[in-house]
Amino acid sequence: MLWILRNFGREIFRGSYQGAIETAERMLVCERTFHADGTERAPRLERGFMLTPASRRAQIGGRAA
Repeated sequence: MLWILRNFGREIFRGSYQGAIETAERMLVCERTFHADGTERAPRLERGFMLTPASRRAQIGGRAA
């Protein structure tokens, strides 16, 4: 599946989910945490960043006012 990482609507990355998370980590806008038992929690992105499947791209960018 193709994912898109955006910052206030501007496309930053397009590719795999793991690639998008790694890109966000390199930009220091993604926080990854773990539960006490060692399982990973959902990654948290800073305000303004959004990670969505590419199939939703038209819905996000194509809304009319």
